[in-house]
Amino acid sequence: MNPVLLRLYPAGFRRAFGDEIAESYREATVGAGSRVRIREAADIVAHALRLRLGIGSAHSAGRLLATAAPFSLAATAAYAAFNLVGSAGDWYVMRIAGTAGDAGSLTTLMNAGYLLTLIGAVVALAGRHVPGVLAATVGAVGSSASFLYPIWRTPPDLRWELVGFLLTPVLIAALPLACPPDLRPARRVRGAMGVIVLAVWAVLLVAALVVIDPLGIGLLTPWRFGVPVVAALALAGRRAFAGVRTTGQLAFSALPFIVTMYFSGWVRTEEIFTVIGALAATAVVLRMRHRSDSGGINPA
Repeated sequence: MNPVLLRLYPAGFRRAFGDEIAESYREATVGAGSRVRIREAADIVAHALRLRLGIGSAHSAGRLLATAAPFSLAATAAYAAFNLVGSAGDWYVMRIAGTAGDAGSLTTLMNAGYLLTLIGAVVALAGRHVPGVLAATVGAVGSSASFLYPIWRTPPDLRWELVGFLLTPVLIAALPLACPPDLRPARRVRGAMGVIVLAVWAVLLVAALVVIDPLGIGLLTPWRFGVPVVAALALAGRRAFAGVRTTGQLAFSALPFIVTMYFSGWVRTEEIFTVIGALAATAVVLRMRHRSDSGGINPA
């Protein structure tokens, strides 16, 4: 085993468990090919970094990230679906009017990124965490990259104001990668066919919203954005909501939705305080419920 890998661990942990880690690596890679060696080395690097950053399953930050991970995925899926509905709706209306032309390369890249993000987030919510999150992150990077050239041609002052618009979807999509492996949600769908069905269902939902609302009436009422949010939260399941037990977990889980609503145009700057107020009221109710549950008498 390369000693550089062990040096990635904190000194105290390395002294206590270094020999055990090296032996486990040796047993896992003896007689194995390069693919297995790379995977085992990547696991060691990821574990060491989690310990260095204090986001392992034994740390409060790691548990916080694990609680927020499904909600970050739900916000990612909803944002991608919302943008796909808008782009496909415009194309659908222009095709009906006979004015549709060929999509440009940047538009194609943008829509392909949103589609990959949507499918990746749905796959991750279904239980294929790592491949789903990686696909969603790559898709978010692709869709954000499609805006780089148009934004680069804008004035410098406006250009820097749009940095958040480009980076935020990528950060939200990549956030679940920091979730400790032993705290990842259990698989909600067992077979590969079930995951494929869910991905197809997500695409069909987008197509249905486009056909039902081609003129964008859903931009005046929140259902064009709200329907994907409800669908994504339903896919996250009750277990995700049950994991929210503290005020910090509630705030961190709600943050991806607040940021997503802001950059999708549903919440303006002056309305952020209203959303934060509603979140604070929910936190008070959650705290009172937690005290009530902990203060109950155990009949046993």
